[in-house]
Amino acid sequence: MKKLTLIGFFIFLCLPVNLCLGADEATSDKVLAQVGDKTFTNSRLEAMAQTLPPQLQAMLAGNPQIKKELINRWVDITILVMEAEAMGLDKDKEIRMKLDDLRSRVLVDALIDKRITRATSIPEAEIKAYYDSHPMEFEKGEQIKARHILIRVEQNAGPEAEAKAKKTIEKLAGKLKNGESFATLAKDYSEDPGSKINGGDLGFFGRGQMVKEFEEAAFATKVNEVSPPVRTAFGYHLIQVNEKKAPGKVPFEEVKKKIETTMLADKNRTALNDLVGELKKKYKVKIY
Repeated sequence: MKKLTLIGFFIFLCLPVNLCLGADEATSDKVLAQVGDKTFTNSRLEAMAQTLPPQLQAMLAGNPQIKKELINRWVDITILVMEAEAMGLDKDKEIRMKLDDLRSRVLVDALIDKRITRATSIPEAEIKAYYDSHPMEFEKGEQIKARHILIRVEQNAGPEAEAKAKKTIEKLAGKLKNGESFATLAKDYSEDPGSKINGGDLGFFGRGQMVKEFEEAAFATKVNEVSPPVRTAFGYHLIQVNEKKAPGKVPFEEVKKKIETTMLADKNRTALNDLVGELKKKYKVKIY
């Protein structure tokens, strides 16, 4: 029952409002539900189903209970809209502006579908040509993979809090020298909530991504070694460097999909701009 309720709620969110509200034109259709003079017919159900995600369409075809859920959602939306209209909400100036905006968006989407052939893929040769002709765009500087332990010191903290944090970080440095696990100590002691759950792991980062003091200490530390305590605006850190990557060009395979996404967006944006330019001439636009 809970599963069906959740499915019904998702269908409720997916329902296109324009398919849910008007009086049905196909009077010969089997009527599945009625609210006042508005009817919900089998053809409307089929049209509505076509707008749902494929997995929901398959579920709808094989499960009568989901069909019932969909009909109930139409009823719910219809009575809510009828009550809103009875209260005169559709005549409210702000709401009318929102409805006009929604209508405009729907019409613009329909026009774009009719007038513009949207690019959906880019030949790999074009992607590779872009990659080869923009070498600096894919240069990556030195990167390191590191963990850290943070003992926080608030910016307005007094000498006692400063001394306490420093003592704690020095104690942890001693534990590391005695062979204790950096990841375990990070989980137990670090006060960086974003990384402590992963044993202090920060992943890979390059220069300019961390505060200056942290960056300098991290890049100065050798692989598999731990830095001395480092003071930043956040508090005291210990940094363990796990791996270093030399600067170089990012391999084509790693950025191929990103380049294609950018090129697709550019092609579709250009096509839309061309259409807008054409229509500005047709409708003699003047901006005062």
